[in-house]
Amino acid sequence: MKKDDFSIFYDQTKSYFGDNPSDGLVDALEKYQIKPGKALDIGAGEGRNSLYLAKSGFSVCAVEPSVLGVEKIKERARESSLDLKVVNADYLSFESDDIYDFILAGTSIDHMESDSLEKVFTKLKKSLNKNGVVYIVVFTEDDPGALKKYDEASECADFIKHYFKKDELREYFNDFEILFYDEYTKKDTTHGPVHFHAKAKLIAQKIK
Repeated sequence: MKKDDFSIFYDQTKSYFGDNPSDGLVDALEKYQIKPGKALDIGAGEGRNSLYLAKSGFSVCAVEPSVLGVEKIKERARESSLDLKVVNADYLSFESDDIYDFILAGTSIDHMESDSLEKVFTKLKKSLNKNGVVYIVVFTEDDPGALKKYDEASECADFIKHYFKKDELREYFNDFEILFYDEYTKKDTTHGPVHFHAKAKLIAQKIK
């Protein structure tokens, strides 16, 4: 099994990370009046965010490198009678000419190598419509996994390839209008042993 294959977790339960959309996504869609359109979910996992977006009227493309993750998304979509596109690929190898209105990357870009980030963000920006919105969450250098505090870290910490420096994520989007940015530490009881995460969350709009 490849080190970046989350099947080790997806194989344990029907929904390892839960059925509810990522913390804050629902409120963000409402607060920033993000209307249904064409959406891309990068690193869709078991599909909780993709499925929520599809239920909310978005036309969704879910990109997920884990074969098991893809199978679970498709199964859950069938169970809910939802129509969404599911692609088994990592984001850098994913090829599409589609332009999106909303792009979501919930703790997935930090699973990519540091030297690929410039390419990742350039590709992401190019595939976003003018006035489109990105919603990105990444782990930061304050995370227990980065600090080697393994008694406080997530069981998933070994999969992170790039912990973001302070303001690093925001700086990648200095050509966008920043709607929201925050760096924070939060206790997580949703999966595995109780642990803590340090994250950066960015919501930004393409203005040109």
